[in-house]
Amino acid sequence: MTAARGLARACHPTPTLAVTALVTAFAAILGWRGAGLAGVTACVLAGQLSIGWANDAHDADLDRAGARTAKPVVAGLVGRRALWAWAVAALAAACALSWLAAGWLGGSLHVWAVAWGWIYTLGLSRTPLSWLPYALAFGALPGFLSAGLDGSSPPLWLTSAFAVTAVGAHLANALPDVERDRALGLGGLAVSLGARRALVACWLLTALGTGIVAAAAWAERPWLAGAIALAWLAALAAQRLLGLSAFHALLVVVGLDVAAIALATALG
Repeated sequence: MTAARGLARACHPTPTLAVTALVTAFAAILGWRGAGLAGVTACVLAGQLSIGWANDAHDADLDRAGARTAKPVVAGLVGRRALWAWAVAALAAACALSWLAAGWLGGSLHVWAVAWGWIYTLGLSRTPLSWLPYALAFGALPGFLSAGLDGSSPPLWLTSAFAVTAVGAHLANALPDVERDRALGLGGLAVSLGARRALVACWLLTALGTGIVAAAAWAERPWLAGAIALAWLAALAAQRLLGLSAFHALLVVVGLDVAAIALATALG
């Protein structure tokens, strides 16, 4: 039970479950159903688990140096070697499940996304290019779902919205650790920008991603475009006035954007 608890905590459960839920919801919007939709959920979850476990295994020494006792490896709940083993096993499962669920092209796009998650963990997370894996990984997700469903290509605006919003999410997720990472001499885009500028950049990128979705909806449904813009303003107000974390506020925005795309799709 101790090891299971450690694995659950080491997988970065909030982003892992959030990404899995959002991609599954978007797959359902596009028309995935039944076993195919379950396959999408399984391969995305496996990929996110592999990235989360690899991240904690790779950063174990830094977490010890920073006295991050909440981290499972530091707390002694799970060993570093065990985390690496689980990460590699989950990576293999993610690849196999991706090709099984979405075929060679669609599955390869998801494998590409997971590979960039590993590149982030193993090389770019502590550099000013920490944003790049997020843009390339999440930008590939609409293609993964479209190609896997019927061999089509997603519209450019959708790919752009995913990529831009993902970079905003990266900054939001990194904000709580900016000062600690700077004290340890670590890099990363958020550290390079500083907490204040990173927060501003986070919201500007989220605004851009939301604006792309709103612009796509404007021609036929200006009321929907206006609702999307108001949702972004409401999330920003919640973050500023209610003390909601930037990451959780951003998840609200992304969820509402996905809902808006679903509504536009349902209305034809």
